[in-house]
Amino acid sequence: MTEPDIRQARLTRGLPRTKIVCTLGPATESEEQISALIWSGMSIARLNLSHGTLDTHRMIAERVRRIAGDFGVAVGIMVDIPGRKYRTGATPPGGIALDRGGRVVLTSEDTDGSDGRVSVSPPGIHHDAIPAGAILVDDGRVRLRVRSVDGPDVHCEAVSEGRITPGRGVTSPGQTSSLPFPSDEDLEALGFAAECRADFVALSTVVTREDVEAARGALSARGARPHLVSKIEQVEALNRFDEILDASDAVMVARGDLGTEDRLSRIPLIQKDLIARCYATGKPVITATQMLESMINSPTPTRAEATDVATAVFDGTDAVMLSGETSIGDYPVEAVLFMAEVAREAEDALPYADILEERGAYREQKTDDAIGYNAVQTARQLNASAIVAFTESGGTAGRVSRYRPREPVLALTPHERIRRLLTLRWGVTPMTIRQPQTVDDIFTVALGSVRSTREVSVGSKIVLVAGLPIGVPGGTNMLRVLEVDAGEEEA
Repeated sequence: MTEPDIRQARLTRGLPRTKIVCTLGPATESEEQISALIWSGMSIARLNLSHGTLDTHRMIAERVRRIAGDFGVAVGIMVDIPGRKYRTGATPPGGIALDRGGRVVLTSEDTDGSDGRVSVSPPGIHHDAIPAGAILVDDGRVRLRVRSVDGPDVHCEAVSEGRITPGRGVTSPGQTSSLPFPSDEDLEALGFAAECRADFVALSTVVTREDVEAARGALSARGARPHLVSKIEQVEALNRFDEILDASDAVMVARGDLGTEDRLSRIPLIQKDLIARCYATGKPVITATQMLESMINSPTPTRAEATDVATAVFDGTDAVMLSGETSIGDYPVEAVLFMAEVAREAEDALPYADILEERGAYREQKTDDAIGYNAVQTARQLNASAIVAFTESGGTAGRVSRYRPREPVLALTPHERIRRLLTLRWGVTPMTIRQPQTVDDIFTVALGSVRSTREVSVGSKIVLVAGLPIGVPGGTNMLRVLEVDAGEEEA
């Protein structure tokens, strides 16, 4: 599709409330493709440091920021830290093809991948491999059985046919990796995230609260305060989920690695459980991996993939993520457009009244949470056109989002950093404004902002939530219903 077609589709159908995270790579690093992804519905651009060079990622981050600024929209940047993850090294052109019963050696030594030997980095796979145990490569596409461990070499036999190519993840299911966290490589990656002012940092293979706190400390030492997204990928992380969630700003349900750690038949139940536990605390959750996998090579997805995206929305996810579909796929823009379309259809069918009642059971005994809940309830009762949330830290808009209003949520903040952090919040459109000086000024700015969106009509009502005193974060304590008049626009 051409950019004018994409823009027209966005104007006609609007963006979904569910946010879309797009992994950028060789297929989408150009200015033209980044522009098209933004117009198609990309809320957050993900840079996966497991692939590509830091120079390339730096260039992509700069392009995303500049293009989003030119368009006047907020796009968050997420840097994904590899963590305790092994990956295959170089192989002969085309990779190493294995028949069932074929032999291959995974080694911690540096090798060029010839003669049936494949290096695995960082060194250490020989410490985690267990004779007669399993090793999975590339999210289980290649399944191996360990025959023996000889020094740095792990001798394996293929359980089924497959192909080993460079840069594929290697796991030993059920075994907690012996690799340290954060390693020197992790610290370098965290330093890069700080340097490029990442809004979100996704942490791979975290298994304890201490892992999250160590990453936060390393970033803080570099003057960075991104939101930390803990990727739940291992059984140990499931067992310690509550402590990881408590230490994190958000969570990613990384179904690819989870599917190699636990029974594949359990993944839908794990997804539902983790999403439910996230919304009980009001923290955002991303559902990821293979959502539209067939669109890497096909312009249309399968029926099962369409259902998978819709199911994640029905489960209550804040965001859905595309990986290979947008980083290396042949149809990245089409994948985003289709994901947005499915999300919109699912959102139209959500039982909003039931969701409000259900989530109301998790209300905290705090003024700001009560205001968030009542804002959604009031908007529904009065058939309001929008909810406007003034927010210094993002918390006010987050509390409103938690209760899943049918009405659009316009989050107004004087801080560009907070505006980008709100790109992960379901249903929230963030805007930067001048800092109001008085309560009457709040009303003026709110009405001017909703008029500028052209989504409300004169005479309609909006529900306003804010905190007093003005400019002090963490104190949502005001709810007001305003009628939209035909005054002058102001933002």
